[in-house]
Amino acid sequence: MEKSNKKPQKQASLNSVQGCMLFDFLAHIKNIVQNKTRSLSRKDAFSLAEMIMILLFVAILALGSGIILPKKLKKADPQTPHGLYACTVFNNQEYYFSSTSKNAEIPAPGGAGWKLGNCQKNFKVPKYVNLLNVTMIGGGGAGKDASVTWDKESKVQDGDLGVNGDKYYVEYDGWYTIYLFGQYGESSWRSEWDLANGGCNVAPAQAGYPYRVQGEIQLKRGDVIQLYKEEKTPNTGTNFFCADNKHRPGKDEYYKGKDGGKTALLLNGAEFVSVNGSKAGVTVCSSTNPPNCTNRYTVTRGANGTLGKATGMSDILYMDPSTNAAYQNYPSQDGVASIRYSTTKNSSTREFTPSGGCGGSAGQTSATLYPVLRDTIPSITIGIGGTPTRPATSTSFGSFPAAGGTTGGNCKTSSQTSGSDGDAATGIEKLVSTGGKGAPGVGQAGASAAKVNGENGTGYGAGGGGGAIFYTSTPTYNNSLTEEQNSQPIQNGSRKWYQGTGGNGTNGLIVISW
Repeated sequence: MEKSNKKPQKQASLNSVQGCMLFDFLAHIKNIVQNKTRSLSRKDAFSLAEMIMILLFVAILALGSGIILPKKLKKADPQTPHGLYACTVFNNQEYYFSSTSKNAEIPAPGGAGWKLGNCQKNFKVPKYVNLLNVTMIGGGGAGKDASVTWDKESKVQDGDLGVNGDKYYVEYDGWYTIYLFGQYGESSWRSEWDLANGGCNVAPAQAGYPYRVQGEIQLKRGDVIQLYKEEKTPNTGTNFFCADNKHRPGKDEYYKGKDGGKTALLLNGAEFVSVNGSKAGVTVCSSTNPPNCTNRYTVTRGANGTLGKATGMSDILYMDPSTNAAYQNYPSQDGVASIRYSTTKNSSTREFTPSGGCGGSAGQTSATLYPVLRDTIPSITIGIGGTPTRPATSTSFGSFPAAGGTTGGNCKTSSQTSGSDGDAATGIEKLVSTGGKGAPGVGQAGASAAKVNGENGTGYGAGGGGGAIFYTSTPTYNNSLTEEQNSQPIQNGSRKWYQGTGGNGTNGLIVISW
């Protein structure tokens, strides 16, 4: 026992001696400074020797402090550690990940580093940590299924083509009624002419009536009908000049009418129906050349229009104006066409309206600071990604929530037939989160019946892609079935279209860092 106490006693004695010597020296220096202060009235400054003594004092003081002070200071606390703890759900089981690396990254779902275990129980509050940074991401919403409806009234737009090159774009499969009106010829006329005893007027020669065709044709979505009109040309049969004509001064005026040109309709660039325009009226000098107005000129109405061609149509009705007086009441229809959705040939005018599903929205990202008051943390709940039949759920840390995404909450890229993409979660650096792709649907390259289902999201809190509709021809409403039966892709054993489902959202995540 005595041997063990000698070294501490000797060290304490040495410290005591050093302390006494230091304090004696300080007292001596104090006296020098005080004496110098009293003598300042007689001298202007310290001498060189006095300055050296003061510097020596400062050096000895610093040396003495290095011996004594470390013995008195309390040892500092260790540096506060850094760490990261994450938790999620795979296959309906909780997994956790922990790291003390400053550059730690959260692994992808199912990747290396995840350990099976309860999220709350496996988290240990580190020593010397007073505040936790908590970031939560809710479960991602699912993509919405594609759907179809039958509108009560058809939305098919009628088409009227009047200018050469006008086009009508077919949006819905079905039967259409085509009306094609030929071009009118023009009248020819002659001004007054004069003999020695006065003059007379020449009656104008009227043009013929144009031809009209009406018929039914079956068209498909994407077809294009274009109007083609030839220019009218001057009539060559008119002759206003008799051999001995004498004209009243200032009245020698005339007009040779033009013949109507051909009018046609082209289906995807190929002519399928056409009519020839009517001819201009004709006025010619009589070969007898009588000396008075009577029979001086022969005035003749122009020939009526004729049919050019009509192919690929049914229920054709030809309207020859020479035998149908009622048609003569359409003088304004000069080389035009009308296209109407047929109410007699189609089973119904109710419109088939497909709707691609919207993508799911990402789970909400929220963050909070949690003060550590004890060695435990609040309860942890991980949000589960949604499916088309079940909504996504929230992630929570005690009373702090991060809401789950909405089913079909993202419609940014949806169309009539294709689904839109799901959203990706944000808010955590280098987070693995990608929204599911929406199904392509009809009308896009590579589309097929196998590509109508939206893709699942990947990573954490991502939304699923929307479903799509695929069909080769637009379905028509069957009046013998109920509306519910008409809304089914398969009717009487025959598939009318393919209808996809939305993709699933992914599970949420919670990250605790310090």
